[in-house]
Amino acid sequence: CSAVLDSDSGPPANAAETRHVGLEAYRLGPGDKVSVKVFNQPDLSGDFEIGSTGQLSIPLLGQIDAANRTVAELQGDLEKSLSKNFLVNPKVSVQVVTYRPFFILGQVNKPGSYPFQAGINVRMAVAIAGGYTRRAREEPVTVYRVGTKGLEERLSVDQDASVFPGDSIEVGRRLF
Repeated sequence: CSAVLDSDSGPPANAAETRHVGLEAYRLGPGDKVSVKVFNQPDLSGDFEIGSTGQLSIPLLGQIDAANRTVAELQGDLEKSLSKNFLVNPKVSVQVVTYRPFFILGQVNKPGSYPFQAGINVRMAVAIAGGYTRRAREEPVTVYRVGTKGLEERLSVDQDASVFPGDSIEVGRRLF
């Protein structure tokens, strides 16, 4: 049970990282919907979806880059932008309301796009997609994920690996 990184976006991921990384390390992307709350500023608060260009449209601030940032990084960016031009010592809270879907293809009975559910692993994702076909190779499974530098990573993982929003899971075919 190992995870192998086939991109140039950082050091190889190990199996424990792939298995147990929480959503606090999750990188936002197009399709995610976030709730932004600015303390004592209801006109600046609301739910916003990250657009296809990776930006949020926030009142007063306009377009803010949100793709490939963690929730904490986005929160800090919003506080800096608001304090620079509009508010004294703003307090901003950001939470993900809806995550983008994950995708599963290959040797599963119902390949496609599925709503993300926190805490799922590859085994659960396969179950959501109707289980393995009779030709499926159950391990390793290939997961394609956008890494910390915005580049796609190709991971070879076991069934206990965590699934993140936006992941593409490919179940291969047995050779016999």
